[in-house]
This record gives sequence, C-alpha cells and structure tokens, in this order.
Amino acid sequence: MTRPSRTNISHPRYIRFALCFVASLGLAAVGACGNRISSHGHVINENELKQINIGTTTRADILDMLGQPSFKGAFDTQKLYYSSQVMLQPVASTKQTQKRLIYIFTLNDKNVLESIDLINKEDGLQIAHIDDKTPTPGDTFGILEQVFSNLRRRQAEE
Repeated sequence: MTRPSRTNISHPRYIRFALCFVASLGLAAVGACGNRISSHGHVINENELKQINIGTTTRADILDMLGQPSFKGAFDTQKLYYSSQVMLQPVASTKQTQKRLIYIFTLNDKNVLESIDLINKEDGLQIAHIDDKTPTPGDTFGILEQVFSNLRRRQAEE
C-alpha cells in the first residue's frame, strides 16, 4: 500500500491566504509612500495681528500675545523676529521649503511698536543645505603623524 505524496496535494486555502497577505502588504507599502509635511516656528494668525497696533502696543504686550520670539535683533536693535515655515519632503528626496514667513516687529527706545515688516520665502536668501562634515585639522592624521605632532607640542610647551 502506497501512501499519497504530500507534494501532489494542492492547498488552495493556503495559496489564497498567501496571495491576500502579499497583496495587503503591497497596498500598505504603497500607501505609506507619500510626501511628509512639517511645520516649524510660530504661526501668527489674523486675530493676533488685529490686536497689535503700531504706536500703542508695547514689547510686553507682544510677548504676552505671541510668546518668546524666534530670535531677537543683534546688538539690541529693538527688533523681535517671529519665524514660521512649512517644509515638504517628497518620497526619496530632500526637504524643500514650501512657505516661510518672518514677522519683524521694530520697537522704539520706549519699547513701543514702530513698524511691522513681513518677509516671505521669495524675499529671503536661498540656502543650500550640505550634509557633509566640515573638515577639521587633525582628523586625517595617521598614527605616526599624531605621535609626532604630540611630541612637537610637548617640546613647544617646555
């Protein structure tokens, strides 16, 4: 009496399950591929801008309404900068700036608002982001070069 071979028996239920599993995995992979959008900074809305009046609003009022600025003017220039931007990263690509707004609040010597300026993406400089490392002296020295440079330093200190 011979026993039937297991390799000749087909299992349509397992094949259908495997095909459904592979198909759902493929759909999940395709669905996960998409642009990623990220926003950074403080977005100032119209209601906040309506509460700010040139000539009457003070630095304290601005800080109470908007919080701490993104950055302040250097050398005490009496300017507050609120920056926001939206970045888009397409699949398998680098991030790209979609929208950038910088509100500049200029104050007088009495910390009262004198003017509000708006800079957008087109007004700003294009900055090329480079992911390479900045070369530093000594990072390419071999073992002998490191030993001799240390000996030279010790002799110079003595």
